[in-house]
Amino acid sequence: MLSSSCSKSLREIRPAQLSGFGHRKMNSIGSATTSVSTIRYRRGTRAYVGQVARGDLGYSYKARESVSAMVGERFEVTLWLLSTASLLALAIAVPVAIRCARHRGGFFDHITRLVGTAGLAMPAFWIGVMLLLGIALPTGWFPTGGFGDTFPDKLRSIVLPAVTLAIGMAPVLIRSLRQAISEVLSSEQVATARSLGLSERRVLSKFVLRNASVSSVTILALEIGYLLFGAVVVETTFALPGLGQGLVRAAKGRDLTAVQGYTLVFAVCVVATFLLADIVTAMLDPRVKITS
Repeated sequence: MLSSSCSKSLREIRPAQLSGFGHRKMNSIGSATTSVSTIRYRRGTRAYVGQVARGDLGYSYKARESVSAMVGERFEVTLWLLSTASLLALAIAVPVAIRCARHRGGFFDHITRLVGTAGLAMPAFWIGVMLLLGIALPTGWFPTGGFGDTFPDKLRSIVLPAVTLAIGMAPVLIRSLRQAISEVLSSEQVATARSLGLSERRVLSKFVLRNASVSSVTILALEIGYLLFGAVVVETTFALPGLGQGLVRAAKGRDLTAVQGYTLVFAVCVVATFLLADIVTAMLDPRVKITS
């Protein structure tokens, strides 16, 4: 009697009820798995952030070396490259922009626009290859790769890569400075300074360049941020052992720990560059205040 009633109850259970029970069971298992994965991800992220705060970017098992040590060895080369390229671009942009602004619409201004447009259109790797084929190989004045140990060797190694980056950076700075200098030259304060008998050089150094450089500082910081990623191409072209070449090698070798470390260093450098630009802008323009 009991067995017949049990079999009858089992026959009365519908397949939909069984499927619903299984579905709820699978949902509960999936939710538990997702919760465990989320907890592990959060714990892993917190652990990695703590390591980075202590200066530990992880360990590369493929290179069998600490990522922090790899970054430290290559950071000097990239710093040399970026600083030299920025100084060279400024050395080109400031005098050219001043002359273009003082003779706006003239022959030199039009030629500068044409050359600047050509410089922006040429890719960095092509410029680097042309400099290697046209200057480094025929003359032997500059090495075709590597980074020297002494100061003269380092300077010789960094000249052509810095010129490659400066060719793409200078036209943007020239255009920005030219526009800013033109606006300042037509302002009332410059007319007043000239009416007081100040020399043109003093007017340019004391009134024009200081006021015109406020907006160009942000452009310079933006260009340095672009140079960080342009260094990846240039360092690979000139075989410079910098951060860019390290990132490329880590990506080719699928060394995810090293790629993560290099990318984080690039991001921190970009943030630090814009922070420094804000501080310089506040120093140049008293109207800008940096508050907590």
